[in-house]
Amino acid sequence: MTPELPPAVDVLVVGGGPAGLSAATWLGRYRRSTLVVDAGQQRNLPADHAHGLLGRDPATPQQLLAEARAGLAQYPEVVLHHGAVSSVRKDECGRFCAVVDGTEVSALRVVLATGVRDRLPELAGIQDHYGTDVHHCPACDGPAAQDQVVIVLGSGDQVPAYAAELLDWAGTVRIVTDSADPCFAEDQRAALADHGAEVVDGVAEALVGEPGALVGVQLAGGELVEGDKVFFSYAHHPTHELALELGCELDHEGGVVVNGFQLTSVEGVYAAGDITAGLQLVPIALGKGTAAGVACATSLRGHPTHGASPAPPTRRFRSG
Repeated sequence: MTPELPPAVDVLVVGGGPAGLSAATWLGRYRRSTLVVDAGQQRNLPADHAHGLLGRDPATPQQLLAEARAGLAQYPEVVLHHGAVSSVRKDECGRFCAVVDGTEVSALRVVLATGVRDRLPELAGIQDHYGTDVHHCPACDGPAAQDQVVIVLGSGDQVPAYAAELLDWAGTVRIVTDSADPCFAEDQRAALADHGAEVVDGVAEALVGEPGALVGVQLAGGELVEGDKVFFSYAHHPTHELALELGCELDHEGGVVVNGFQLTSVEGVYAAGDITAGLQLVPIALGKGTAAGVACATSLRGHPTHGASPAPPTRRFRSG
């Protein structure tokens, strides 16, 4: 925890996950005073491991965070604060005024990297199993289910396609609709049957077995659906409250709309990571964070730097 918040910085980064820390790293490289506010709610923290990251496969989420935070120490311009941003607005001078744990901080730019919140199954034992043998991301954890029996929970229209992803690895896929009413259209059920995926209509009640040694899912009527791993797909909600407050454009799923430089519809506000559209994977978040950090830093050419770091040239750069 930082003992004192800076009153003014060049850039406020909201979110201390892969996207936010990546953006902050590049802002530090450009010697821009940066405040990173981390609420400690990274989406993948419950997972045993993060996968598919070049040169770091696998690694625990805690290891990745610790290494990223340690790397920021080489950039004295970057301050990491463990807390929350409750509001942010743009004033008449074009500066951003944010309230961080009750203290007002001003910034020339903002990077939103607040991620998404997953809706978890209402299952007895979910907190003990989540991240070990209960997962939400097929691309992240599907390979660990190779040749196993996988149970998929969910009743939305997206579930059959979601379950089909797991056929790349699983030996058997069983969908528990977790609903008292039959779900899915007949053509969806027929397609699932063609691929050997089973559909069990019923309400999931509890996980059976110890973490790492799952036996299956018990239904409300007492029936046990056997399986080695559980994947779920209900809903995930972008944490876009600050984006809404700033007036950023959102897409039909509530994600923040950005251009190729991660700039939102509001000048001076960038967004990166799972809060934006596209694949929701750690390597993707790192890339988007890098793009946001570099674009944000270079947009500040010609603006003096807040803090003790040397200011970049004060002239505007133009071609010709």
